[in-house]
Amino acid sequence: MKNSNSRHLHRITHVWVMMLVIAATSRLDAQSLDNARISTALESIRKVGREGKGYSEAIPAANQLRQSSASKIDLLLNGMSDTNPVAENWLRGVIFDVARTSTEPLADDLQSYAMDQSNNPKGRGLAMELLQKEAPQTANSLIASCLNDPSLPIREMAVEQAITSAEGISKQQPDEAIAEYRVALAAARHPRQLARIIEALGKLGEQVSTAKAFVLLTDWQSLAPMNNIDGVGFKMEYAPESEFQTAGAIDLKTDHKGKVGKINWQPINGSPDSGEVDLAEAYNREKGAIAYLFAEFESDQDRPAQARLGCINANKIWINGKLVMQNQVYHSGSMIDQYIADFPLKKGTNRILLKICQNEQEESWAQDWKFQFRITDSSGKGLASKP
Repeated sequence: MKNSNSRHLHRITHVWVMMLVIAATSRLDAQSLDNARISTALESIRKVGREGKGYSEAIPAANQLRQSSASKIDLLLNGMSDTNPVAENWLRGVIFDVARTSTEPLADDLQSYAMDQSNNPKGRGLAMELLQKEAPQTANSLIASCLNDPSLPIREMAVEQAITSAEGISKQQPDEAIAEYRVALAAARHPRQLARIIEALGKLGEQVSTAKAFVLLTDWQSLAPMNNIDGVGFKMEYAPESEFQTAGAIDLKTDHKGKVGKINWQPINGSPDSGEVDLAEAYNREKGAIAYLFAEFESDQDRPAQARLGCINANKIWINGKLVMQNQVYHSGSMIDQYIADFPLKKGTNRILLKICQNEQEESWAQDWKFQFRITDSSGKGLASKP
């Protein structure tokens, strides 16, 4: 009996020793995860992509990073700079896990990181999300001052807070609500938030058009229809795009061979409300057709910019003779800012050529042939042409 108890105690002691060793090893691993090892692991995760690209290297890297001390959370947040959407999702999971399992207070570090505008915008946004969980009152107080923050995630939080505030007083204090909505409208960049604000103002008797709020380009010259039977037109280099890519300009007085007979450039305007340019309406719901659209945009400076297109049809965009975007997709849905491409906006006259392609589908949901287009800065703020 004595020997049995002795063996039992020995086993218990052995188990406790092993547990202490494992715990100590885990602490040492966490402590030994120095900046260099963190950077290496982050780089493995930053290389992941769609369809499992880089996953075999990223899985052990993510597991390693989850052992990071919470004192290293700033390094993890730094790793979110310029990540692709897949890598961003991986890093969010890792950082949330580190914060969730931390036994150290994080609020001060998170606040410091989130409010430092020299840090990367995505990392700052995630730091503010974590701060909302750690210290919600502090976070909400800080967010209220961030309507013009350069970090889009933080700006969206501030706009959302302003929308919620305006909603709360809209019945009892409609004038004050309108004023708050107007402030939020000026700050908003996300299309869904802009749309909600426009709708809310409309219910309060304040009419704001989508075209004006998003600064959509609505005045165009159009040349159509050209042939797109069996989809041949998307890759076909018709005369307008050849001319534009060679000269960077369009002669609007030149006639062209169309799908049937001669066609020439004609003015076409988008809806003053939605900003949509309805080609189906303008061209008698032509199917298997191509339309070219030309516009000029005046800028008072050289600057980085973005071309943003909402279009349910296949499309191409050239600016100043250079192809900046192409999407061979038909009738799979459309929204404002559906497609985004960076390009250099130059001081003076910028020339824009769009190619919008309609196919031959006969289904009721495949009849639209239209688009919305605008030029913005990198934050999504609409830029207006300045004559």
